[in-house]
Amino acid sequence: VLVYIRDMSSSSGMPKPGGGEALVVFFTKLPEKFQVPEEELVIPANLERFGLSEVVNRLIGHEQPIPFDFLVEGEFLRSSVGTYLEVHKLSAEKVLRLEFVLALREPEQSSVDEAPEWISSVVALEAYPSTWFAATLYDGTVRIYEGSEMRLSTRLSDHGLAGVAALPTSRGSQLVAACQDGTLRACALQCGRSPKAGAVASLAPSAPPKAMQAAALSEDGTLLAAGGWSTEVFVWNAEPETFSDPETGGKRKAPANQAQAKFTLPGHSQVVTALSFGRKEQFPFTLLSGSWDCSIRVWDVAAASGVCNWPVARAVTSFTMNPSMPQLATSHEDGHVSLWDIRASPHVSVAGALSLDASAGLPLLAAQVTHQRMAQQVAWCNEDANRLASVGHDGHLCILDPRCLRMPLQAVPVGKQVPTPNKLLCVAWLSKDTLVVGASDGKVSRISLQSESEM
Repeated sequence: VLVYIRDMSSSSGMPKPGGGEALVVFFTKLPEKFQVPEEELVIPANLERFGLSEVVNRLIGHEQPIPFDFLVEGEFLRSSVGTYLEVHKLSAEKVLRLEFVLALREPEQSSVDEAPEWISSVVALEAYPSTWFAATLYDGTVRIYEGSEMRLSTRLSDHGLAGVAALPTSRGSQLVAACQDGTLRACALQCGRSPKAGAVASLAPSAPPKAMQAAALSEDGTLLAAGGWSTEVFVWNAEPETFSDPETGGKRKAPANQAQAKFTLPGHSQVVTALSFGRKEQFPFTLLSGSWDCSIRVWDVAAASGVCNWPVARAVTSFTMNPSMPQLATSHEDGHVSLWDIRASPHVSVAGALSLDASAGLPLLAAQVTHQRMAQQVAWCNEDANRLASVGHDGHLCILDPRCLRMPLQAVPVGKQVPTPNKLLCVAWLSKDTLVVGASDGKVSRISLQSESEM
């Protein structure tokens, strides 16, 4: 690849762009060893990602070539430089600033477990990065794993479990699971050398029971929420007996029953599929819910009332919050993954937070058909706001970058693909480079993403 440095002090002696050439400046936010001089370069206009990577590798003088991805104006370059200029009606004299980032290598898959029932949900049990995680099954059990080894299997109900949430504690984790018998099951888990599960509390609304699909736990552990086919959202206080410490020995106590919900939130017209309490530093005193009625709703948990009803055009199968910015991603029954911007005024009492009220909006940033069948779940990586993961009934795990949803960074087939792919039902991040996925064949798989920085 022939590259020229453009001499800014002279109009002669250096080739100008034209005849299939383009002006670019490379820059990066990567560590010092990847830094390059931010000089204007004349390069062949037909260079795409691999050719551009070759240029950058020469500039940094790396002995072993490293593949990079390139962004222009915050979007990934998925064509040649010349095509980009042509599509955007830009002159060849236009200097393109190309930010380069480390490209993902081919993910590595490993089988963790094969259960006798569908895996309904997976969740990390520790603060990130987490080596412990849990998987709930449609036979009413929850399995606890450390790394790739199952350490405990315990029954929460005789009915199937759906959505799950967990809150790390000093000794393990508090776990809540939506149950098909219309209850929310809760227990404390002890991780470590001798993992144990405490007594199971059963929280049920006073209304006739209908299957629960979603569960949530506030970040301070004081509130629990569940929703499902009743179309209502139920919120409980966490009492001392809700998460009783695991017994030091012998049989567990009989499940405790806690029937009285703190309050009920009506509003959705179809099944509630996703719930999440807003983090205090982002959206304090709020609970968000998604539903097949094509809406995201926001509830004020202090006033026990609805404050926002955001239409999202498609049935919501899940949603996830950006850990560092006011953004939200949703997955949908038609295979779409959508990215939304949360527009709201500053919170009056919590510095740096936003106040979600009737004036808040949810404009669409991007939407893409990521899966050929239902997109079952989308999850944001808490350690890297530029990584999203989604799984679908097409048997694929997709790794997305919210800066450009047009094409997944990786589309990974997981498990059996022919003649019909297994449905991937759930996904959870354990660290920036590690995920776990659960499928309809009962298999739990671990996916490792390795960037070139690990070379």
